[in-house]
Amino acid sequence: MRGTVVIFFSNVIEQSDGEEKVMGQKILHIDSSARFEGSESRILSRAFIDQWLALHPEDEVIVRDIISHPLPHLDETLLAGLFTPAGTLTVEMQAAVERVDELVEEFLAADILVLGVPMYNFGIPSTLKAYIDHIAQAGRTFKYTDQGPVGLAGDKQIYILSARGGIYDDSPMDHQAAYLRTVFRFLGIDKVHLIHAQGLNMGEDIRDKSVRQALSDIEQLAA
Repeated sequence: MRGTVVIFFSNVIEQSDGEEKVMGQKILHIDSSARFEGSESRILSRAFIDQWLALHPEDEVIVRDIISHPLPHLDETLLAGLFTPAGTLTVEMQAAVERVDELVEEFLAADILVLGVPMYNFGIPSTLKAYIDHIAQAGRTFKYTDQGPVGLAGDKQIYILSARGGIYDDSPMDHQAAYLRTVFRFLGIDKVHLIHAQGLNMGEDIRDKSVRQALSDIEQLAA
């Protein structure tokens, strides 16, 4: 695969090639499928990255797999830590705050986000919700004003590669696309692109046609 890929798991960073790096855009690639083998959302997000790097080999990809290294859900320790002066944090609070800082800084530094997102029970995986709860921080990725909330995430683009067992376009049961558009626009990101592979559990013909169409859409969008 062309381009520079940085694998970011926990606190370990590995660079996949030893070539001198030409500075390009930073891409944050997040996978959230609970499955590894046979995961359509992982296949689609990987296809997008491959297509993108073929055209932009100078770009850098940071991979955060929130299944291999899941984030804890919001709890009292984290919430208390965010509102406690730095000098009085407990060890547990300090660790939770440092985790938030790391994720927010990584999110803000990215120019492009690529998300592999399966639909679970009409919505997103709880692991992805936990990630969003970490990066949605008042004063850092958004702020409240007398005119309403203002996003602070900057001029980014998000490409969401979604896998769905049924067909939910324009359906009131689709709480996945609406939520992701809403939350990222709340953070100030207006360029939210979604590609769906749908009907994956509705028979081989529908499945194959949907995956082929999604891959075709990825090729066009990456270009």
